[in-house]
Amino acid sequence: MSSVTESQCLLQTPYFKVVRENGYFIIKEAQAVNGVVAVPTLADGRLMLVELKRRAIGGQSIEFPRGAIDAGESACEAAARELLEETGWQASQVRQLGLLHSNTSLIASAVAVCQVEIADQQSAATDGEVDHVLWVSRQELLAMIAAGQISDAHTLSAAMMLLAAESA
Repeated sequence: MSSVTESQCLLQTPYFKVVRENGYFIIKEAQAVNGVVAVPTLADGRLMLVELKRRAIGGQSIEFPRGAIDAGESACEAAARELLEETGWQASQVRQLGLLHSNTSLIASAVAVCQVEIADQQSAATDGEVDHVLWVSRQELLAMIAAGQISDAHTLSAAMMLLAAESA
């Protein structure tokens, strides 16, 4: 790694800052791991996806539940909380699969990916963020990816991490 010889903060918000370091623009957040993707799985092998509106792309997106890691919270705790808030489903067991960097040329922070085994029934009300919950087999997930129905980079990376962990 080269050392930083020039650094200038161009924008500071409560959530992130944009800096120019040695001529490159970088988005930095307070935490090195700032978010989590939950990969919800049922005992029968099905996976849960959610469909929701994403304003940045101007339309609907099919993805695994995800969100921020709150202060003092582990990635696994955040994955269980996000699953409950977005879908009303309770986690029974959580394990971290790894970390992903969504844009290594621009964003300094990482996102944790956690497999979340879920209970057999929905247990709580949701925060209303999700429009639909979809249950799919691994084969159906792969077919959706191949057909271009899933374009979210976090979901694509998390799916690959899950499949790699299962085949290792």
